Amino acid sequence: MTTQQQFLDFLWEIEPSASTVNTCSSAHNTLREALRTDKNLSKLHVETFLSGSYKRDTAIRPQKIGGILQRPDVDIIVVTSHSGEDDPHDVLDALHQALVDAGYKNLKVNRRSIAVPLAGVDMDVVPVIEDGDAYLIPDVELKRWLTTNPSAHTQWTVDVNRGAGGRFKPLVKIVKWWRRCHLSALRRPKGFILECLVAKHMSCSQVNYETLFVEALESIRDAYSLHVLLGQVPFVEDPGVPGSNVFSNVTIEEFKIFYDMVKEHAVLARKAKNETNDDEALRLWRAILGPRFPAAAGVSKSAASSLLRPAVGAGLTFPATPVLPNKHAGFA
Repeated sequence: MTTQQQFLDFLWEIEPSASTVNTCSSAHNTLREALRTDKNLSKLHVETFLSGSYKRDTAIRPQKIGGILQRPDVDIIVVTSHSGEDDPHDVLDALHQALVDAGYKNLKVNRRSIAVPLAGVDMDVVPVIEDGDAYLIPDVELKRWLTTNPSAHTQWTVDVNRGAGGRFKPLVKIVKWWRRCHLSALRRPKGFILECLVAKHMSCSQVNYETLFVEALESIRDAYSLHVLLGQVPFVEDPGVPGSNVFSNVTIEEFKIFYDMVKEHAVLARKAKNETNDDEALRLWRAILGPRFPAAAGVSKSAASSLLRPAVGAGLTFPATPVLPNKHAGFA
């Protein structure tokens, strides 16, 4: 039998460390201040804010590949005074030049953003313009501006988490860790798509994380069996852009691989939940969630280490406006 405390300890294990959070905070604050004060971009600069899983507090600790710790990701939205008539290439070029002028190296221009790799963190810098309550983002491949709403995504996660008694974000982290264990090579679905999927299929009244995870897998399995049979990707509405499907860029091949793993592990997770032998239950849960899943213990890690890391669900909070670190962060 697996206890709630084991899942709480597991959540503590997969939480980004304090050093990871500090590295991200220093890096993004330095970059945001550099853009704000750039001699050219400052004329177009309106504000910057954070987006992505770190802002939404759904990030998990960076993984090791081949013994090398991978860098965490931080998304930075740069609100500008560009117009929808401006060419997306020109917009990204202006942002790229400002980053070059600030001393950043090894930059990569993506279709909608600039990737900034540093020694301890990867940042994705995204230019946007305001469009009513939403934003427009330039796409250099499509050569047009597309609707996006990262701030609405952040607020949506806050609202869903509140409605689920604070258990939505922790469950998302468990699902993301499960995906990393078994589907790390799969391009999509991941990230915010998984968050939307969890929100759609979790119980907001259930308090036990083992049950929440098992029932979420079973709900996803049961909801989309026909889609897989018919070769269709499901429609899950983007909570920030009504009418848009968060699965729009997921191929049927990708979804089928994801679905088959969900189907297999829904059965395995139910077996783990029903197992009364502690050793066998632990073996099953480690087959599902990896070796970090803890054995039952007299004193929980999460309780014993409460002064070392934030409590689960407390959130990774960053200032809304840039704060300069005491020491300039080194560039890659």
